[in-house]
Amino acid sequence: MSICYRKVQNKQASSKTFGKWYGRTVIMDVISTKQLAEEISQSTTVTYADVCAVLAGMSMAMKAHLQNSQKVVLDGIGSFRVGITTLPANNSAEFDSTKIAGYHIVYGPEKHFTATGSNAAGNRTGFFTKNLLEGITAKEAPKNAVVDAPAETPAEGV
Repeated sequence: MSICYRKVQNKQASSKTFGKWYGRTVIMDVISTKQLAEEISQSTTVTYADVCAVLAGMSMAMKAHLQNSQKVVLDGIGSFRVGITTLPANNSAEFDSTKIAGYHIVYGPEKHFTATGSNAAGNRTGFFTKNLLEGITAKEAPKNAVVDAPAETPAEGV
């Protein structure tokens, strides 16, 4: 299995990379909670209904913990926390909850460090790998082979 990408050209004239080509991921399908629950139930001894119940319960539990200013960590997946977008205040006394313009979820994928040695200062060297991306490959998405038919011209006298 591979992720798919398509080639896109930077068309922003003001960009220093104008005209350069890049890759962008292509979503080939959307998988629902029900589809995931079906896959999980087929690969484990847990029934489909039980998987759905656990996932629904997890959603409610995560919501409660996130709204209580707690970070939720799902082993093998990553961590979730609430972030805020705020409006500025002239000083700390003027800042209160009315300055909160919005809330959002901050996701941090689980990762592990692979040591490759140490540098001259004695610090370890290596790289981090995100668990959900370990072993990932990429391929170019299939081309859209649709050929538009010529526009029909209205018959004369109609």
